[in-house]
Amino acid sequence: MSLVLGVDAGATKTAALVADERGNILGRGLAGPANHQTAGLEPAMAELRCACEEALAHSGASPPVDAGVYGLAGADLPVDFALLNPAVEGMGFARTVQVRNDTMVALRSGLKRSWGVAVVCGTGFNSGGIGPDGHEVQLPGLGALSGDWGGGGDIAQEIIRLISRAHDGRGRPTALTEMVLTALGFASVEELITRLYQSQFEYYPGEFDQRRLMAVVPLAFEAAYNGDQVAQDLLVRVGIEVGITATSIIRRLGLETTDVEVVLAGSVFKGRGPLLMDTVTQVVHRAVPRARPVIPEFEPVVGAVLLALESLRVEVDEAVYANLRESTGHWRRI
Repeated sequence: MSLVLGVDAGATKTAALVADERGNILGRGLAGPANHQTAGLEPAMAELRCACEEALAHSGASPPVDAGVYGLAGADLPVDFALLNPAVEGMGFARTVQVRNDTMVALRSGLKRSWGVAVVCGTGFNSGGIGPDGHEVQLPGLGALSGDWGGGGDIAQEIIRLISRAHDGRGRPTALTEMVLTALGFASVEELITRLYQSQFEYYPGEFDQRRLMAVVPLAFEAAYNGDQVAQDLLVRVGIEVGITATSIIRRLGLETTDVEVVLAGSVFKGRGPLLMDTVTQVVHRAVPRARPVIPEFEPVVGAVLLALESLRVEVDEAVYANLRESTGHWRRI
């Protein structure tokens, strides 16, 4: 019985799964952020190792397993792969190793066939796709440096900007002001701005972990759902950017006349209400009428498992999907 290892490592957490060739999840491991661009190579690899060791221990399997696919945030440019490939291969968890950008494992988690397009809005923002002929297109995903905007970090920063402008009169009033102050534990916008400013410099007393700002992202969806126009406009802006990005990848792959699946993955797409999805769908359908936006059934780490199984030429049929549904459901229940 062949065993595979699938990994999804991002800016906030790392997940690893060990599965057999029938799609049964045998072990799961969880660890902290493993994006080498933000955490550093050694700390990122330490978290990656921790997640993989936990998954293997739960499964009862001894490394190396037959195949491993590692979907890594930060695996963007050739210089990244030059660092990451030897570091991951050197861990010895799998006989054959593929290091992929995390966009590609997210894409596979939502596809019902071998080709399509994905936009990932988690902490960051990225997109890529695979054509029917196997040709791949991958955006660099380097934030503003490569023209990207719309991930959770961008949304959080924009929320702070919007409530600051509402406070000083340059912007419209918004329910986000009180919601954000309450969520972050500040008494006023002035205190919020001061603490965020100080957190940029080591020589100011008092610490504020910038990662806490991600907690304000769901508030934009709540406010928009309750009719706040400022929050609604923000989500529409995100949706337009996602739609434009997906359409760009579709065109580069020559899929404009197809019913291409557009996988929308990441925590941002889990926000309350239909506004974001409706906006993405409208933008995509104006350019590619037959396209099919999809929220993936599985988490991206399952996409890594599927890619690992396919690397062993395992046929991923409905029986495999059924086992994945059952066994991933088991992990969610415990």
